[in-house]
Amino acid sequence: MPLGLYTTELNFETIKEIGQEGKNSKVFLAHDKQLDGEIVVKKIEKSKIINSTEYYEEAKKLYSSSHSNVVRVNYGCSDADHIYIAMPYYKNGSLKSLAVKENLSIREVIRYSIQFLSGLHNIHSKGLIHFDIKPDNILLSDSNEALLSDFGLAKATDSFGFANPKQIYSKQIPPESFDSTDKTILFDIYQSGITLYRLLNGEKHFDEQLSKFSSRDEFIEAIETGQFPNRDSYLPHIPLKLQRIINKAISVNLPDRHQSVLELINELSEVDENLDWKFKERGTIKNWKFDNGVHTYSINVDYTNPTNITIFTTKTNNLTNKSQRIIADCHNNLSKKNVLSNIKKALKK
Repeated sequence: MPLGLYTTELNFETIKEIGQEGKNSKVFLAHDKQLDGEIVVKKIEKSKIINSTEYYEEAKKLYSSSHSNVVRVNYGCSDADHIYIAMPYYKNGSLKSLAVKENLSIREVIRYSIQFLSGLHNIHSKGLIHFDIKPDNILLSDSNEALLSDFGLAKATDSFGFANPKQIYSKQIPPESFDSTDKTILFDIYQSGITLYRLLNGEKHFDEQLSKFSSRDEFIEAIETGQFPNRDSYLPHIPLKLQRIINKAISVNLPDRHQSVLELINELSEVDENLDWKFKERGTIKNWKFDNGVHTYSINVDYTNPTNITIFTTKTNNLTNKSQRIIADCHNNLSKKNVLSNIKKALKK
């Protein structure tokens, strides 16, 4: 075959839309007819991209950011109206879809976080800022590894390490977004901190705070003053050490944040408390459970009567399945004021 430029035809059939519709793109599960396999195809409208030289920008960024914790791109192609970016299909979905089903343990959150942060460190080393870190954009591979995805907003930094995004995801918008200065990698660190906050406390906890804002001005003020999200509101089993790490990552003052992703990774790797407690919530009943291999400890807190909160704690033998009450950690007639200290005491197993 002589050297030169060739134009070839790619065939895939869309099966169903699987991603939230963006302002200029849609995401589909598709069947690649040449390779006879399932892929994910991101369909981007050319009309929404002003400069035609930027048609394949996202595909190029993904391709150049090859890393075990970054979603790879299979190929990019186009027709008269659209750009198509083909990527592997990950049936396990995203961290967002996983967190909606159940609250993750601290060990799980730290493991997934260190993985996607490793991918983020890689793209920072390539001179890119992601600008869209959130649970939706962290996919889970078939081997249950966290992969950073969606480089639609990513920008290359200038020689001073600055870049500006075209748009920003509003739920995780950093406070510096409301001034005119260019952004640095600290933007990604803030969004990573908010992502960890959501994964640790659950989507319900985060969305309840969001729902309390009556106007955008009120929302912006809360972000700029560090009142959203609430830095003092964590589930009882989240260690103070981990709370401080997250609060550092989402500091309003840029110099007070982690100055690199590696610094954040190193601090997360040192957390070693309450790693395997699992939290569940059903109505007014909150439950924490921990299995050490021999016994399963369970803490049930009943908030049905806010002036008479009860804590019922048990230890179950995993071999015999026999349970017994832990009398010292069972309480009645607790108020909201003193229930937290009793939960934390029961967690120390």
